Amino acid sequence: MNFKNSLNSIVILALFVVLLGCNNDDDGVQVSLQNLEITLDENPAEGVLIGVMETDGGEAANFSFVSQSPAGAMSIDASSGEITVADASLFDFEANPTLTATVTADNAKNTASLQINLNNLNEISAQNLEVTIAENPTDGQVLGSIQVNESGTYSFSITSQTPAGAMSIDANTGALAVADPNLFDFETNPVITASVLVEDGVFTQTVTATVNLSDVDEITVQEANFTIAENPSNGAVVGTIQASGGSGLTYSITFQNPAGAFSINQNTGVLSVADGSLFDFETNPNMLATISVSNGASSVSSNAFVSLTDANEIGEYKYGGVIFWVNASGDEGLVIGLTNLSGNATWGCTGVLTGSSGDAIGAGQANTNTIITAGCTTATSAAVLASNLDTNGYDDWYLPTTAEWTEVFNNLSSIKPAILSNGGDDFLPAYWTSTENDAFNSDWFLLEAPGEGVGYSFNKSNTAATRAIRAWTDL
Repeated sequence: MNFKNSLNSIVILALFVVLLGCNNDDDGVQVSLQNLEITLDENPAEGVLIGVMETDGGEAANFSFVSQSPAGAMSIDASSGEITVADASLFDFEANPTLTATVTADNAKNTASLQINLNNLNEISAQNLEVTIAENPTDGQVLGSIQVNESGTYSFSITSQTPAGAMSIDANTGALAVADPNLFDFETNPVITASVLVEDGVFTQTVTATVNLSDVDEITVQEANFTIAENPSNGAVVGTIQASGGSGLTYSITFQNPAGAFSINQNTGVLSVADGSLFDFETNPNMLATISVSNGASSVSSNAFVSLTDANEIGEYKYGGVIFWVNASGDEGLVIGLTNLSGNATWGCTGVLTGSSGDAIGAGQANTNTIITAGCTTATSAAVLASNLDTNGYDDWYLPTTAEWTEVFNNLSSIKPAILSNGGDDFLPAYWTSTENDAFNSDWFLLEAPGEGVGYSFNKSNTAATRAIRAWTDL
């Protein structure tokens, strides 16, 4: 009986050990963690679900990171194995194109690798620009700048704008400026817009610039057109800029061509000559000044166009020859011919008193006619050579008086270059005048030393050079 009871106890103990062993085997079951690789756009928000760790052979208990790079980038749910963004700033393609981690669990027989590959996104983050300014800004006035949130090198360009041509942009800084002040008119364009393209060499973004205009008291300036004769004196009045828009208007020159030509009275708008030497028809027949008129709150720009009339000037090639004398009003004068008619002509009529004694400026025509009427008609004589000249469209040439030759001599420095540059002959040492002294002598004018610049009585039978002049008029 005791033996039987002992045997039963042994059997029951053995069964208990077997059952206990089976329970220990169940508690020691281990799972296999799967590696995870995913692709994700850079710059996700914090807390975004990245993925879930998967297992083989059962459920894992208590997921955790063994390591991760960069540190602190991700977090893992210990129960579910969900991977989420912990620090969004680390999900930057330029800094960390790939993020990695090693994952473990309490009942895992292995560790798993986690790899996140980031997509590079367009990271230009430029802001729209909206500003409000008073209408009628100045040319070049800065309106504002396109702002880009990220640091880097960017280029800026205007792809379209309304109205066209209103604004310009600095390609390097994104600063917008006034390109055409006339378009910044509240009554016409209360809102001005532009589409601006921002580029970094890889990505692009288009933003909008909006300029709202506020209405101001209008200044009205009339575009001016003035006409004056060339060669005015310094301080001469060109004209007055006409403007309205309240009291206390002030005037200033913001641009002029040629530079330094004009000055303006800031209180009256009277435009004057600052440098008379620039008012030369041959060099600057049309001149310009841009005038800014301000009332203290706003300003308006307008152009003053100045046209020069051509004055008859000594040394000009006009009216068939080169001008050597002009009357005080500038509308009548004398020109000398380009060529020598002879180098050795006689005066003629030796022993004949013709009566051609005139010695004033303007008397040469009458003298020449008197000489020929007196019968001095030899074809090679000085008066006949001058009277028969037909050149450059004119046939009313004559032999100059001593006084007229004096004017030529006094202005040789201006006359000679014009004659030579227009294909004419250089001057010879001495020329006949039409001024008669007596029946045997008339004046002979010296242009070269010794004794230059004076007329001398010379026998009519001698020879000298001959050159003709003619009179012109603008009347």
